[in-house]
Amino acid sequence: MLFMDYMIFIITIACVSFLPGLCMNLALSLGLSVGFKNTLYMMFGELLSLLLVILLCAYSLSFIAQYELFFKIFKILSSIFLLYIAYTLLKAKFAEAECVISNKAKFVLFAQGFMATISNPKAWIFMLSILPKFISLSNIYILSTIILLIEFAALCTYALGGYAFRFFLKDYAHILAKISALCVALMSFYILYDL
Repeated sequence: MLFMDYMIFIITIACVSFLPGLCMNLALSLGLSVGFKNTLYMMFGELLSLLLVILLCAYSLSFIAQYELFFKIFKILSSIFLLYIAYTLLKAKFAEAECVISNKAKFVLFAQGFMATISNPKAWIFMLSILPKFISLSNIYILSTIILLIEFAALCTYALGGYAFRFFLKDYAHILAKISALCVALMSFYILYDL
């Protein structure tokens, strides 16, 4: 790959990663509710599942692309999961200081991040559409690392924004969480509508 190809790839991934979506919304909401350090568990789950999506898409592009029914079932299951995320955002409690969480809660955060990406059809479709243009077996790990670093920077930006935002909105954080939950629920209905 040429230098210009890498630059186009980086700019494309950065533009898509920093757009508000499910994972960024989740990072913002968790930054508000549990603090930045605890949101890192969700981020690690999200990044692991993103790596899995990248590798599965890169190694099985032709196989995945030929099963339209698979994507429809996947969209329905993803929509149900998004509704669950919206429900948990609605029920979230907000603390003034960063809270200490148990190992079980850390695993739940990790699992939320993992499931948010692995069940997101937009992540799969985007990777299936962008990877063939840039990927080869010789550069798959370089491109995967670039994607993960950009995604981590985007997640940190949203989580730190949520963490900082809660100090400005001490009395109104629950309203922001409800708006976030509504956005996630609308995204779920949009995925179902798109079927």
